[in-house]
Amino acid sequence: MKNDRKYPEFASHEYVRPNLNWDCGHTCEGCPCRIGPSPKGECRATFECSPKLVTKPGETKGHYSCTRPKSGGGKCENGPMPDGSCCNAIPKCRPRRTLRSMRKLAVVFTCIATVLLLCIGVSRSMRDDFVNPGPISSIHSSEHFVNIHKKMSGDASTCAACHDGAKDGAASWHTKALGAFKEGLAPADLIKRGPIESSAMDKSCLACHQGMEFHQPNMPANFACQECHKEHGTSGFMPPADSAYCISCHGDTDLMATSRDLGAKISPHSFPKFTGGSDGIVAARVRPEGGYTEVINAFHTDHPEFRQIKDSLAGKIQDTNTLKFNHAVHMGKGAMPREFNCADCHEQDGRGEYQQPITYEKHCTECHTLQFDETTPGLTLPHGDPYHVRAFLRSLNIQYEEFGRDIEGITGREELIAYIKGKRESIEGQYETGEDLEHMVFFSDKGTKFADGQRAAFTGCAVCHEVKPAESINATPKIEKVAVPVRWMTLGKFDHSLHEKGLTCLDCHDVMNSELTSDLNLPSIKSCIDCHSPQGGIDHSCTSCHTYHNSNPFTPLGETPAEPTKADK
Repeated sequence: MKNDRKYPEFASHEYVRPNLNWDCGHTCEGCPCRIGPSPKGECRATFECSPKLVTKPGETKGHYSCTRPKSGGGKCENGPMPDGSCCNAIPKCRPRRTLRSMRKLAVVFTCIATVLLLCIGVSRSMRDDFVNPGPISSIHSSEHFVNIHKKMSGDASTCAACHDGAKDGAASWHTKALGAFKEGLAPADLIKRGPIESSAMDKSCLACHQGMEFHQPNMPANFACQECHKEHGTSGFMPPADSAYCISCHGDTDLMATSRDLGAKISPHSFPKFTGGSDGIVAARVRPEGGYTEVINAFHTDHPEFRQIKDSLAGKIQDTNTLKFNHAVHMGKGAMPREFNCADCHEQDGRGEYQQPITYEKHCTECHTLQFDETTPGLTLPHGDPYHVRAFLRSLNIQYEEFGRDIEGITGREELIAYIKGKRESIEGQYETGEDLEHMVFFSDKGTKFADGQRAAFTGCAVCHEVKPAESINATPKIEKVAVPVRWMTLGKFDHSLHEKGLTCLDCHDVMNSELTSDLNLPSIKSCIDCHSPQGGIDHSCTSCHTYHNSNPFTPLGETPAEPTKADK
């Protein structure tokens, strides 16, 4: 029997098939577009039709006709544009996944998760690989670290050294996982801008790395250790902190402004400070006004000039060393007995990083012999304590006797007496009294003259030192103690040995034009940027010069800060 039922006609190009993964966003409004989304879920709608050019007999140009189908409303009243484009643009939509597509994804995800869970549950090796986020650095996986942790906690598991959850076993993992959401691991916290704040894991770090929690007390938040120090990345050394972590704070204008305002409200004794040693090995460091809150995005772009250089140019800081020294004279050709270079006086320490202190005995005696009697070249004054110098001059008979016997080889008693008498007559011929000799030794310089107009046969202490007259009768003149800092930039690391290839001292230190002791002669930041920049090709990361951690403010570099005064309180 023939079925005479008439079925409705459907346009094949408009039929929405159930096997598609995406639906038009206008479907819920009852007016989906005919072309529909792309296989990747992108809207492809443009215009409601593609006008057709119709040319009647006898016409040469023709005209455009609307081709919108009846299901779309039929031909529009306005018709196509003169250039043949449709006048009705279809608004873009946001395609949605079909129910079939969502079911398919759910099934695939469930199957994969089931297989993984089975593998993890059945295979112990695979389970351990899945749980372990990566290899531990050689420091934290060493036998020495295990012994330290075992001694502190009685547990030999290196996981428990950092993760509290490893101490309690798998039964408490679910509670630890839920608690982690309160410690910066919530989805909203993971995607937020800025560093991760400190968590309970930092206590485990500080158990071994004591005193490393300090950066600056005016930081708005105490950031987590793992923000900069990334573990589970390599089995070798832990990767150094990336400069991006530094710039995330120091390149943030708002955060630096907050730190500046916060620092103004904190006692200055809360900040780490170092006043330098009494021996002048390290120069005193004073915290700048406003703190270290200048915005820095890169060393070669907007890093401020070194503060020592900037303060030196502004006259705020000078070398206060009392030793009178002129680099230009000592380095100038023909001005000295021989031509000197930097290495004659400046010697690197055992590691090659910094310069050792200059000493008179090692670097100055070649020219400054302290000879006071031109007839006895080998007899020189002691260097150091002015009291010893005065005692030497007041015991010249003994000094000549020992020199004649030990150096000249005079052994006979009568010959030795005659030798001493001759030396005394010679020295007394130059000076009327012993006081004149002492005065000349302590206070004569290159311009000192005798009463008759003759210049002194030697240069005294005043040539190099600042000498003050005795404060009382028969007292010793006072010579200001020399303190030559061997380090000025105490906030940055430097290694002279790494800069020896291709560079000389004069490339960075302009000492050929330095005539004053007060000149710092430190290199400017420009001389560093020439090499430490993308153009120079040398490492210019923050950590190549700086370290994140400061010493405890109560024991900076082994030195206890002064007690706050009433003005500070």
